[in-house]
Amino acid sequence: MPVLILARHAKAEAHGPTDFERSLDAKGLAQAVEAGAEIAERWSPDVVIASAARRTVQTGQAVVEAVNRAHGGTLDEPGDLTLREDPSLYSGSVDDWLDAINSIPADAQCAYIVGHQPTVSEMVGHLNPEGGVPDAFRPSSIAVFDLESWDVKPGAYPAPQIRVFHGV
Repeated sequence: MPVLILARHAKAEAHGPTDFERSLDAKGLAQAVEAGAEIAERWSPDVVIASAARRTVQTGQAVVEAVNRAHGGTLDEPGDLTLREDPSLYSGSVDDWLDAINSIPADAQCAYIVGHQPTVSEMVGHLNPEGGVPDAFRPSSIAVFDLESWDVKPGAYPAPQIRVFHGV
């Protein structure tokens, strides 16, 4: 049974040259490292997709690095998992997120997709309409769904596990 992890990027700096170029701040970097370590330990994704914005790429890369380390990666040979950037997730809709999910290879056991508010919350509500759209989906939050397959349609999927990383 595949596991889907939907994530909001970690805490970003308030300003950057443009919104697209905003980086994670010090707390956000710590949140991303903490999230990456727990995700690598509990779920170990074999697909990681991020919006192309700098802060989501940084968040996704922390997950990639943690998973690769958990599987014996080193600085010289970091590992097989790589980050896939999807520009449509930056200002995209639920349909763009569905396209990203449906692009996951059928044999993948776990996927992590990181993007922005409010679309992450909308996607959580789309997959679990009974639970609705979360009122607050803070930076560095994840929603973990157990799915039947990657052919995701709106529906009554079981309520996700929701976790917030604080950057300890």
